[in-house]
Amino acid sequence: MSFLSEILTFHSTKTTKFTLLLVAVLCGVGAYFDLWQLALLPLFIMALYLCYQKPIHYVLLICFLVPLSIFINDVGGGLGLSLPTEPMIWMVFVMFIYQLLIRNVLDWSVIKQPLVIAILVNLFWMFLSMLNSSMPFVSFKYFLARTWFVTVFFFFLLYAFKDVSTIRRFFTFMLYGTFIVVSITLFKHSKEGFSRGWGYSIMQPFFEDHTIYSAYISFFVPVALMFSLRGNWFNLKVWHRLFFFLVFVVLMVGIVFSFTRASWISLIVALGFYGLIKLKVKFQHLLMVLGLVALVAVVKQDQILYSLEGNKQGSADDLESHAQSVSNITTDPSNLERLNRWQCAVLMFKSRPVFGYGPGTYTFQYAPFQRPESLTLISTNSGDLGNTHNEYLNALSEMGLLGALSWLAVFLLSIYTGLHVVYDPGQLAWKKSLATATVLGLITYYVHAFLNNFSDFDKIAVPLWGFMAVLTALKFYTKKERI
Repeated sequence: MSFLSEILTFHSTKTTKFTLLLVAVLCGVGAYFDLWQLALLPLFIMALYLCYQKPIHYVLLICFLVPLSIFINDVGGGLGLSLPTEPMIWMVFVMFIYQLLIRNVLDWSVIKQPLVIAILVNLFWMFLSMLNSSMPFVSFKYFLARTWFVTVFFFFLLYAFKDVSTIRRFFTFMLYGTFIVVSITLFKHSKEGFSRGWGYSIMQPFFEDHTIYSAYISFFVPVALMFSLRGNWFNLKVWHRLFFFLVFVVLMVGIVFSFTRASWISLIVALGFYGLIKLKVKFQHLLMVLGLVALVAVVKQDQILYSLEGNKQGSADDLESHAQSVSNITTDPSNLERLNRWQCAVLMFKSRPVFGYGPGTYTFQYAPFQRPESLTLISTNSGDLGNTHNEYLNALSEMGLLGALSWLAVFLLSIYTGLHVVYDPGQLAWKKSLATATVLGLITYYVHAFLNNFSDFDKIAVPLWGFMAVLTALKFYTKKERI
């Protein structure tokens, strides 16, 4: 039975009949009196019913809708909201907390997993940073959002992934939604000749700009390719595998014409990481290489900056020139502004090294730390035009050293968890293939996170935490079952 048919198949119970009758009555009353608000109430009742009766299907429906959701800047009181997904997430968050307290549905032994420990430590330190925040209300909202994202898309999905077929559904339905959005965007872009100028905003209203759009779809490139090449391991028919190859091609074209240099780099790094996996390079050796690269970057930073200053290639319409501009820190305003924001983050950390300025506060607090010699043509004191443009420095400025280290630990331990599955000789081939694609999808964001920070957006939070839940489930639930 398909996912959609399961959603539409209700048990013949008194509760179901009453719910459907109530929905029909409200629709009729709303139509008669021309009250559009009543038209939303039946949707709420149906969502509430589905959330309670079929919570796993409900969350998978959210995953499908995430790329299709539309962000409303002001729904009242100056608050923004992604519709329809954010209210749906709140509903399942409350339901799952209730289930945890009343029915104890979670397998608590999973807490011993290193990745889970790192996630909980990071959340705990974020809570402490919130208590010491320079803007308590802002930090509280940020902490609450992080909490419901982690609860729903890590812990709830981890519970759902006990049934391994749910893992395939999670990926396929996110791919369906992503394919629709990218196809619409490319169709609109084709009418404008795929120009770079239009490429920065053509994905609206689904995504605010090209950076978060390309970061999101980069997650799914390895997964789409895996389903097209290894679909027989997942009981996918030939036509279905051909469809996922089409999805792969469309996603790649979408990334190319997003003109987002960070995503191009992230996919190249992911391809290189795949080579390391094929060579069976161990996690500790990867850590050593990363440590060595970081050390060289610190010691040789003057020489590196001098070398980069020789590149004066600006952003351009042709792809080759645009790619070359990624290392231009002399005349490219976008790159120069990133350096300005990074410098502000470091100065903020030095000012408050223990707890930082509080989760979610960088945008409101960085302006006084801008130095006159670092200002660019697009610098601003109003906190618009992006955030820190670096996931790691953002955590450093907002949560201090331990907050940044715990956030980095989450990223690294997710890779460790995936490699543990990939290198386990006792694992089935489909698990290894799925773990490889999932790790590579995460790698695209971890690389992207050096140039942007989007983990507080639902578009990125859902695949970020969902992919981590997949890897934890593949490692923790060790039954040798087929998907």
